[in-house]
Amino acid sequence: MARPGRGYDRAVITAHRVHVVPRLRRIGRAMLIRDWLAITIGRDIWTWRALSDAELAHELEHVRQWQRYGPLFIPRYARASWRAARAGGHWYRDNAFEVAARAAAGG
Repeated sequence: MARPGRGYDRAVITAHRVHVVPRLRRIGRAMLIRDWLAITIGRDIWTWRALSDAELAHELEHVRQWQRYGPLFIPRYARASWRAARAGGHWYRDNAFEVAARAAAGG
């Protein structure tokens, strides 16, 4: 598997949409991660509050990942989580796609 964030033009991002829906905070806490902020599905970024520039850069990297892998992004992301956990890391924090998104955000 090519490393997330590599092998394609990072400057090319087609239109994306940010949806700010405050009630998603409660729903996301119950279904996702306690401290979640946003989730990207395709070109749509769903969040419960406005994003900072760094947070938006993180989510735009996920838009790029979706563009590269299409619907296969979902199983690839799951496999990256499994690999991170199997290697003794954290399933989310050490997921290669999340590492690439943090790097894109400057972190």
